[in-house]
Amino acid sequence: MRSLKIITLLVIFLIGCSLGPKYIAQDSLFPIHVAVLPFTNETNDVDAPETVRKAFIEILPKRGYLSLEKNKLDQILLKKFGINEGGQLTSVSFQKLGETLNVDGLFYGNVISFVDFPFGFGRKRTVKANFKLIEAKTGKLLWEDEKSWTNPELHLSVEEARKAGIRQIAERQLEKMAGTFLLQESRAVAELVLRNLPLAR
Repeated sequence: MRSLKIITLLVIFLIGCSLGPKYIAQDSLFPIHVAVLPFTNETNDVDAPETVRKAFIEILPKRGYLSLEKNKLDQILLKKFGINEGGQLTSVSFQKLGETLNVDGLFYGNVISFVDFPFGFGRKRTVKANFKLIEAKTGKLLWEDEKSWTNPELHLSVEEARKAGIRQIAERQLEKMAGTFLLQESRAVAELVLRNLPLAR
């Protein structure tokens, strides 16, 4: 059992680790005052964008960024532009968003994978997302990165797998009710991606 735990932790580490950011604008000042806009969603889970977005907002201050308060931001987007989800953001220019929200930078996000997948003797809980920082005044892409995190779970016997299957169903239901489904994995993705975000200055 001990060796299995070690292997599992190693797998988590290898899956979580990845190369640096896809893009960083060289010799650019990164804005302090920013807005983390509603994320777009490529998954079948309607809660995925907000779960990953909240995790990103929670960790972002560690990099020196001052983010517009989420509820206030969402109210402005709805009132001024009729926007309540990430897919509608393309209808408004970067400049207009920056002026209206009174921020210098705009974070966009897209959730690519958000699944809790059982497979026989195992289980994979995976979150994958893409993130971008845009300079509001110019529309310049300052930074882009994409990260994923998987928590695998392996079982060596039929009985162990059966018990785990019952537990997993209960866990999913409880997490869904509490609004914490895949929150741990979302925070892990946010931690990973923000390590490669330059400090605000």
